[in-house]
Amino acid sequence: MKTSKTIKEASDATDVAAVGTTFNVAKYNTVALRGGPFLGTISGIVIQVKSIAGGAAALTMRITSDVTGDDCVITDTPSTIATGLTTATAGTAIYAANVDFSTGGTVYVFCRTDAGTVTIDSVTITWEE
Repeated sequence: MKTSKTIKEASDATDVAAVGTTFNVAKYNTVALRGGPFLGTISGIVIQVKSIAGGAAALTMRITSDVTGDDCVITDTPSTIATGLTTATAGTAIYAANVDFSTGGTVYVFCRTDAGTVTIDSVTITWEE
């Protein structure tokens, strides 16, 4: 009987600029959950943004197992952007998940705003094995 769990994380700190109000197949973050096959429970997603403009107050994300955004692992999920206390043009959107998932190891995170634009600063995914 397993008495403990292991929580792991992976990130992509590649800037994705001018993320607007629609999903764009050319604008995504790539997160390698493992170097090979992945089997686990995705538990949390943290997306850092900067350059918030035009009234963007919420971020909707989608995680897929394919780079074209068609094979969803987690479907469109909104979160309010909590802006910085000293920098109102930077913020964080956090998502809770409980999704058992198996893949080749890499997922793709697409985002869109409710208004205006943002630059995605980083995406971090945590999971349990």
